[in-house]
Amino acid sequence: MPATRSNGSHRITPLEISAWRGFLRTHTRLLRQLDLELTQEQGLHSSSYEVLLRLAEAPGGTMRLKDLADSLLLSRSGLSRIVDELERQGRVTRELCKTDGRGTEAVITRSGRSVFRRAQRSHLRSVRKDFLDKLSDRQLGQLTEAWKAIGLADTPDTPYGT
Repeated sequence: MPATRSNGSHRITPLEISAWRGFLRTHTRLLRQLDLELTQEQGLHSSSYEVLLRLAEAPGGTMRLKDLADSLLLSRSGLSRIVDELERQGRVTRELCKTDGRGTEAVITRSGRSVFRRAQRSHLRSVRKDFLDKLSDRQLGQLTEAWKAIGLADTPDTPYGT
């Protein structure tokens, strides 16, 4: 059972402010750094990488655009711009949804899978360098426990994996 710090007040202690702001700053800076490195090494923005990742992990390499947008916490128009670019590059195609014919699915292409595999190596190398290698196993365990206590880490962002 997670510990509760609330005393019924809406006041936040200096320790709580420091933890929250540290999380926000670290998250933002890590995402910027990972995007910069991926763009420099592979010519691929993190947002495009995330789309390719979701599609590469999806059964059949296919996802409805609505589900893809939801899994990435993007608006449909935001996702549409990314998919448009990936489609122009031959990395994804759009197809009518096979199950109901009303929706549209994004499908990763062979070229998209190849680009994804190269980008994945760069991305994971950056994750290790910029995040994992800076923490001890004990610290990683503490972070894992903290994410579990918050309760969102165990909920997969897609129906097919974590």
